[in-house]
Amino acid sequence: MQPNLTEEELKCLAAYLDGWADTADALRMRQYIQHGCVTTYEHCMRVAAISFWLNRRLNLGCDEASLVRGAFLHDFYLYDWHEPHPEAGLHGFSHPAIALANAEQRYTLNDRERNVIRSHMWPLTLLTPPRCREAAVVCVADKMSSATETLFERQRMIPAAQTSGRN
Repeated sequence: MQPNLTEEELKCLAAYLDGWADTADALRMRQYIQHGCVTTYEHCMRVAAISFWLNRRLNLGCDEASLVRGAFLHDFYLYDWHEPHPEAGLHGFSHPAIALANAEQRYTLNDRERNVIRSHMWPLTLLTPPRCREAAVVCVADKMSSATETLFERQRMIPAAQTSGRN
């Protein structure tokens, strides 16, 4: 899903992420594939945009800056989760805490942003539920984005040699 934002909304979204999404560490997320052929950076930007869109369209009353920044940093774990990382444990369960630790080392976060990052995998991470509306919105937006990426954006990953002879 790619939300249909107005030019004004795109500028507002960019302003919230100024100084956050353009740092060297944030740009490192472009090196890693998240789902299908979508990088972690693209995924995080998409989740931020979907969260922003849901908040605006449904009049949810979220703190937009915390919503967008938490959404952008929700997968700030900075490694290829497709490769084994025994020290990290199972990625689905462990990456929210890793992303939060990475984000706290590099950015000044508020409690809402921390909760967004830490709880975005709920209900898989049963003991860390969303405790603010921003976290609940990002949790939903992340599922929407992940489903779209996994189901519909995998085709571009198939190497040309494997598709030859298909009609």
